[in-house]
Amino acid sequence: MNLKSNTLRTPEQAFQGLSDYPFEANYMQVDGMRMHYLDEGKNSNKVIFLFHGQPSWSYLYRHMIPLLVNAGYRVIAPDLIGFGKSDKPVSSDSHTYADQVKWMRSFVQQLGIKHAAAFFQDWGGMIGLRVLAQEPQWLDRLVVSNTALAEMSGLEKFMVPKILKLLAAFAGKPSLEKFAANINYGNWAGYFRHAGQLQIGQIIQTLTTRELSSAEMLAYDAPFPTAEYYAAPRKMPEIVASELDAVNADWSKLKQWHKPVLTLFSDKDPFLADQGYDKKFQNNFKGAQGQPHKTIENASHFLQEDQSPQLASLLISWLQQTRF
Repeated sequence: MNLKSNTLRTPEQAFQGLSDYPFEANYMQVDGMRMHYLDEGKNSNKVIFLFHGQPSWSYLYRHMIPLLVNAGYRVIAPDLIGFGKSDKPVSSDSHTYADQVKWMRSFVQQLGIKHAAAFFQDWGGMIGLRVLAQEPQWLDRLVVSNTALAEMSGLEKFMVPKILKLLAAFAGKPSLEKFAANINYGNWAGYFRHAGQLQIGQIIQTLTTRELSSAEMLAYDAPFPTAEYYAAPRKMPEIVASELDAVNADWSKLKQWHKPVLTLFSDKDPFLADQGYDKKFQNNFKGAQGQPHKTIENASHFLQEDQSPQLASLLISWLQQTRF
């Protein structure tokens, strides 16, 4: 598959010998770019999608995938464009929220799978939920975890984007140490905008409760061998509250989607814990009513690293309870 102009592809040798990542690579052409995805347990007709966010990739799900496959599911875990083994546009202008939704919608449409289940975390939810709004037959079950989808009107819609820009500006050029000492949106956005070298593995470690090995942290660094590859992780913090008209329109569609929804949020997520984001999903989705929502204990933002066996077990039992 040829490389699109103004686009990079991480050399395959960067991914050699990854810790606990024995999966076969699959690729699909999306908007002239190569999107990577894992597709395990292909003999099953019960499909689970696993969506990652920023700055991670499908490596985040390496411990959950075998457990789900052993339980009889086909598991599909794509890498967002700009991340993992997927192609990476060089210009930050190429990484809009709308583009990420478009690319992932194309991926879903090309696969042609309907009535599946999905687990969305971080930007995986912000992107995946909008794809679901536009492709309502795609999923019959949904788990949302440590994610949010802006729905704003009036003064809030006017002010929030401006406030986030100010927070990032006031943070200056925070080091990784400053971010770790004071985890907030401003330091997050400031770090990704200004750091000469993004220490992705260390960032993942900062947002987990489990101690990662050096090999695991190197695996998170692998997709980004030089600063040329950073456009997507640099840009995403800046577009959290963007395209609000389109997001509001997708929320109105999502409220008509009545299939079962489960929330699994962490107790130690420095961004989202105790902020009511899980309740927003529970209140807005009719299919979330009466479900066994759970707070995952001793888990930070990247709860897939902290509590993989528990997450897989909860996902499997819930799918069985809801006759998926």
